[in-house]
Amino acid sequence: MIKKQFALILILWSSLGFASTGSVLHAQDVKIYEWEEVKGASPDTIFAISFEKNKLTEVPSELAKFSNIKHLNFAKNKLTELPSFLKEFDSLRILNLERNKFSKFPIEICQFKALRELLIGSNDIASLPDCIEYVSNLEILDLYDNPIGGLPQSMMRMKNLQKIDFTGIRFSKVFQKQWTEQLPNTELIFDSPCDCMN
Repeated sequence: MIKKQFALILILWSSLGFASTGSVLHAQDVKIYEWEEVKGASPDTIFAISFEKNKLTEVPSELAKFSNIKHLNFAKNKLTELPSFLKEFDSLRILNLERNKFSKFPIEICQFKALRELLIGSNDIASLPDCIEYVSNLEILDLYDNPIGGLPQSMMRMKNLQKIDFTGIRFSKVFQKQWTEQLPNTELIFDSPCDCMN
């Protein structure tokens, strides 16, 4: 049965591809498999995998063979880092790391040249690295509810950004004005400004 599902996905992929808003991918246009479903599957037939709510403390090494993946969902786990083998996932378009235990921005993300959508809200990340500008095709960045105190100047060069969600992060009015001016074509979602210095 699962082989028939794989064949159907390949047909849909060839004829329709991923639908988009702008050019951001939407996972509902391709079947998202749970990890347990795909362990024995051919890597060339799987484009989206969800590990959501699997209580992961590390990414399974067996994932390395699925390097053609376009969508990975690790939401609601206990991850603190990403494995180095993910840098080989050069087709990755959507990465969901929401509600994990990251205390630092995973530097491996800077390798994802094709990434369009990064969801990394509700972690414990205080800053973003300068290398984030190398994710040059990024369009959606969700940073909500992280203790971020500022942003690297390199982000001002990320001209493909369509939307950044800063909900749950308090920035000053000056900070909000500065970034709104620097990224005029990007929708920036802020909470009410605070009487603070940043």
